[in-house]
Formats: sequence, C-alpha cells, structure tokens
Amino acid sequence: MTRAVAAVVTLALVLAGCSGFVQQDSPETVTPAAVPTDGAGYPPGVSDGAVVPSTLASAHARTLTTTNYTLVTRQRVTDRNGTVLRRSNHTRYVAANNGTYAGHFRQNGTELNVFTTRIDYWTNGSIVAAQYDERAGRPHRVKWTVRNDGPVSDLSERRTILGIGEAVDLSVADRVDGGVVLVGTRFTNPDRLVTPLFVSDPRNVSVRLRVSHDGTVEALRLAFDAERSDQRVRVRQDIRVTDVGSTTVVKPEWVANTTQRSLRQ
Repeated sequence: MTRAVAAVVTLALVLAGCSGFVQQDSPETVTPAAVPTDGAGYPPGVSDGAVVPSTLASAHARTLTTTNYTLVTRQRVTDRNGTVLRRSNHTRYVAANNGTYAGHFRQNGTELNVFTTRIDYWTNGSIVAAQYDERAGRPHRVKWTVRNDGPVSDLSERRTILGIGEAVDLSVADRVDGGVVLVGTRFTNPDRLVTPLFVSDPRNVSVRLRVSHDGTVEALRLAFDAERSDQRVRVRQDIRVTDVGSTTVVKPEWVANTTQRSLRQ
C-alpha cells in the first residue's frame, strides 16, 4: 500500500468513523416537516411543545455553510471507576461555503495497549494535504486531489445532531439570548444515536443543547452508559461552535513539504 493510499485510509477511518470515533448514520430520506413555532425567538424546528430533529439539524448545517467557524469535538470513554479508556479531540477551522478548511485530530487510549493517533489536514477544495504519524516521531506528509467530500464529509456535525434528536426525547428547558436550551434524559429510539463503534446498548442518557435563534447548535453535551466487551463504560461527548464569523483558515507551513501522490499507485 502506498503512503498516499495509507493516508486516505487513515483519514477515512478516523474522520469518518471506522476507527472507533463515531459511526456514520445509515442512508435515509428526510421528509420536510412543518416547523413548529410559538413566536419570535424559537429556532427552526423548535417550539414549547415539540422538536423536529431533521429541521433543526438542517438549519444548523445550512447556517454554518454561509459563514466561517471553528468546531471542537471532545469525546471521552471511562470505565466504572472513572479511568479514561479512550479520549478523542478533533478541531476544525472552516471557511464559508465549506470549500477550505483545516483541522487536527488526536486520539489516545489505555485499554489493551497504549496508542496514539495524530492527524493534521488541510484542503482548499481541490487538494487535500495530510500529516499523520505511522510511528511515534515519524510523521508522513502527503497530498492528493480531492474526491467526493474531502477528508471530512460532515463538517457541521449535522448527522450527530440529527441522531441525538431522533434517539432522545428533547424538550425546551430555558430560553436565553434569543435562543433555547434543549435537554433530554429519555431514549425513544437509541439505535439512532451516533455512538463509538466499539460500544453497544446505550442507556442512562443525558443531553443538553444550546441552540441560537437561527438554529445553530452552539454547544452540545451528551453522556450515556454503554457496554464495551464485558464491561460497562460511560461515554461523554462535547461539541462547541466558536469564533463564528471570525475564524481564519491558515494554510499550515508543512503543506509545502508534502509529496503529491496518486491513489492509483
């Protein structure tokens, strides 16, 4: 396998979900739903009495497409004693229209053997450049022509938000600064939840979303219990959207030292 193919595989596995970070949801057809509203200040898809997940998730993605922003995702898996088994940190810097973006992904774990995954990436919509570690202290740098959606197919985490809305009974807990706070503590369809690949049987869920008036999910905190092999674990995920309208996507200096590769080699 060439380094270019290895880089693509590594990015696809880690950023698209097969490394145990998050699962892709199954293909679906979303039927547009009526948007409930009780007056000014409610985000799309939200009212005092109902939340329409597809409307809310689509509004979040649509709004972020028109601006630049930073999205930070943190995920932690702990055992019964609170010992961290796996920790993932992913930060994305996205320009308006999603064409140019950069990011870095870090994952480490102590279950079985200690491991660390480090990936940095940048794309201008035509070229993807990636820097990743095959061995500690030995980074590889490659670039290739963009195919499909580039290194990250769901920059805004629309699928994660949609999955939570379809899996958990959400309701309005508070109205703040022209937006709302949504909370949920009861599963209605846990199979729709986007979970790490290595856990199953989610339960005891708690979720809190802060949603602005335009539908942007500015902050999200999700926690639930699950099974991993023969032990119970606690999964916690935090997502924050920051620096909306002020994020700058900087081309990393290491991109100049990447080697052009063909995926057909």
